[in-house]
Amino acid sequence: MFPSLPLPEILINSDDYNRVMVLAERSFESMPYVSAYLERELKRAEVCDPWDPAGVSMGHRVMFRLDDEGQVRLGRLTYPNRAFGERGNVPILGPVGAALIGMRKNSSIEWLDDGRIRTLTVLDYGW
Repeated sequence: MFPSLPLPEILINSDDYNRVMVLAERSFESMPYVSAYLERELKRAEVCDPWDPAGVSMGHRVMFRLDDEGQVRLGRLTYPNRAFGERGNVPILGPVGAALIGMRKNSSIEWLDDGRIRTLTVLDYGW
């Protein structure tokens, strides 16, 4: 079973694009699924200058909902050098973080997680 929603448009600033692409390439051996997912997202992303407004960006807070849970969550998209499990951190090398990068308000994305389709919706971001 594959996701049924069309992929949403994503907008990533060039600094995030370059750093996350390096992470995706370096994590291929240890996390091949997340690495491939991130690379796919980056390759289809529209890239803007670092000072231009973008979608969900590294270090920014984001309010989102995992639709199968219904609970609204608030987190900060983080690089792996941040303390794991620090309250509110959403690591870019995790399935939720990889799904969030570049997403815009009110957009949704589906992905396959341990054989089940999950949907994430971005409610707000950028502060």
